Amino acid sequence: MTGKQLLLKALKERGVKYIFGYTGGAIMPVFDEMEKIEDFKFVMSRHEQGAVFMSQGVSRASLSTSAPQIGVCMSTSGPGAMNLVTGIADAHMDSIPIVAITGQVATGVIATDAFQESDVVGVMMPICKQTYMPLHADEIEKTIHEGFYVATTGRSGPIVIDIPKDVQNAQVGEDYQFDPVSFRPHLPGYFYSPTPEREPLQRAIELINKSERPVMFCGHGVINSNAGQLLQSFAEKVNIPVAFTLHGLSAMPADHPLSLGMMGMHGTVEANRAILESDLLISFGMRFDDRVTGKLNEYAQNADVIHVEIDPSEIDKNVRTSVAIKADVYRTLHVLLDDPMVTYKPRRRWLEKIDGFRSVMAEDLAAEIAHGVGVDNKLLMKTIIHQLSEVTQGRDLIVSDVGQHQMMAARFYNYQTNNSWYASGGAGTMGCSLPMAVGVKLARPDERVWSISGDGGFQMNAQELGTIMEHNIDLKIIILNNGYLGMVRQWQTFFFDGCYAGTPMQSPDFKLLSQAYGIPHRKIENLEDVTPALQEAIDHKGPMVLEFICDPAEVILPMVPSGGGFEDMIVSHPQRNGEDMTEEGDVA
Repeated sequence: MTGKQLLLKALKERGVKYIFGYTGGAIMPVFDEMEKIEDFKFVMSRHEQGAVFMSQGVSRASLSTSAPQIGVCMSTSGPGAMNLVTGIADAHMDSIPIVAITGQVATGVIATDAFQESDVVGVMMPICKQTYMPLHADEIEKTIHEGFYVATTGRSGPIVIDIPKDVQNAQVGEDYQFDPVSFRPHLPGYFYSPTPEREPLQRAIELINKSERPVMFCGHGVINSNAGQLLQSFAEKVNIPVAFTLHGLSAMPADHPLSLGMMGMHGTVEANRAILESDLLISFGMRFDDRVTGKLNEYAQNADVIHVEIDPSEIDKNVRTSVAIKADVYRTLHVLLDDPMVTYKPRRRWLEKIDGFRSVMAEDLAAEIAHGVGVDNKLLMKTIIHQLSEVTQGRDLIVSDVGQHQMMAARFYNYQTNNSWYASGGAGTMGCSLPMAVGVKLARPDERVWSISGDGGFQMNAQELGTIMEHNIDLKIIILNNGYLGMVRQWQTFFFDGCYAGTPMQSPDFKLLSQAYGIPHRKIENLEDVTPALQEAIDHKGPMVLEFICDPAEVILPMVPSGGGFEDMIVSHPQRNGEDMTEEGDVA
C-alpha cells in the first residue's frame, strides 16, 4: 500500500465522514486516491480558512450526539497551509479537536525554498497540541491514529500532520504491519488522569457545605465533556446559582431559576455582582481568562476558589485556588452527585440578594427590546435576537460571528438545547460563523442552524456562500448590518471620545451577492417585519439570507472596561449621563 492509501484507511477507521479543504500540487496524490475510493464526502471550501471552521463545526456540534466526529481539513503546501493558521490557532484557544492535514514539498527539496514550500511544522507548533511530519510511508497510519488520540485526550485541541508529496506516493514494504485496535501511542512524559482524587474532593465538599454565598462557574469544559445535565442536577442538589463563560452557554437552559447568565466583560449584572460578593467560587472547566475576571488583583478577594480542570497548567495560572481538582468535569460531577456528604442549603438571603441584582437593568432592557428601534428608527439587534428566540422557542442551533452582535446573541437568546451555541472565543476570529455553521449543519442535519454575523464579519468569509450553494446546505443566515465594526465603535464611543477611526464600513449589495449564489435574500428595515421574515426563513426549504438594517449607536451593556474590575461595571450609557469615559487602552 502507498502512504496516501494508508492515510485514508486510517481516517476511515477513525470514523471520519467529511473532509473539508482545497486541493493543490502537494496534496494532489491524496485527493486522487480519495476520489477513487469514495469513502468520504469531500466539501470544498472557497478558502482554506473556511475549511478549518467547517471542521470545528463538525467537532463541536457532533460532540453531544450518539456518534461524535472529529473534523478533518486538508490543504496543499505553502499558501494553502498558511491559510489554515488562523482557524487552527482559534481551535487551539478554544480547545476544539480537529485534524489538519497538509501536503508538503518532496523530502528532497525541503528547506531549499522550493515552490510553495513553507515551514508548516515550525509555524503550527505554537498554536496546536502537536505537529507531525512523517518522512516514510510506514509512519503515516501510526501518525494518524496517534494524532486523533492526542487531539481528543485530556484538554482537546487541533493537531497538524504535514506529509511530503513523495511520502504520500511511497510504497510500504511487504513486511509492513499495523493493528489500529491494539495500537497505543507512546508519549513519554504524558500522564492523563481523568478521575478526581478523594482528598481534594473531600475538601471541596467541606467548602461547599459551609458556604453561604456560593457561585458555580460553567466553562467550555462542561460542554466538551457532555456534562451539562450533570451540572444542572448538581446545582439543583446544592441550590447554588450558576454563571457561564461565553463557551459555557447552552450547557443548561438559559431560563433555569439558578442561571445567572453569562459572566465577564459583557456578562449580566447578576452574574458579575454575585461573583463580587461571593464567598465561594466553584469553577468547572474554565481558564479564568481576562474577559471573565477583569482586574485580577481585585478578583475573588473574599472567596475561596474550587477549580475543576483537566489541564493542570491552568490551575493557579490566573486565579489562586483553594482546592484544585485536576480531573475530567463529567467524572467529577458524577462523583459529587453521588456523594452523601454533599448537602442542600436554602440560602434564601443569598438568592434574594441575587434577585435584587437581576432587577438592576431588567426593566430598562425589557423596555428597550419592546421598543425595538433606535436612531432613525433603525432596528435594535437585541430585539432581533429576542424575536428569533421567541420564534424558535430557544431550541435552534446558533452560530455567531465575533463582535457586538455576538454578545447580543449570547445574552438575548434563550438557549434550551444542550450544546446549541457556537462562536469563536479566545481568538475572537471574525468571519468564523458562516463556515462553522456549515460544519454544524452537517453534523446535526435534522436541527435548524442559524449563522449570525455583522456586516464586517460576514464579508470576511462571504465566499463560503459558494460551498452552501454547491451542496444546498439548509442554513438560515442573518446579517445584522449597522454599517460599522460595532464592538470597536462601542469602545470608541465610550473611551475614545466618539472618534470612529477605521470603523465605518461600506458594504456591497447583499441581495445581489446572495442572488449571485442562487440564495434567496430579504432585507428587513421595519420592526413589524422582523418576526414574519424569521418565519419565512424557517418555512423556506434551503438556505436563505436575512439582512436586518440596524442602529449603529446601539450598545451592549453591562460592560466591564478593559483593565477594570467588576466594581467598574458600566450599567448605563455614560455619554447619556454626561460622564467622561475617555481613556487610553486596548481596543476590544
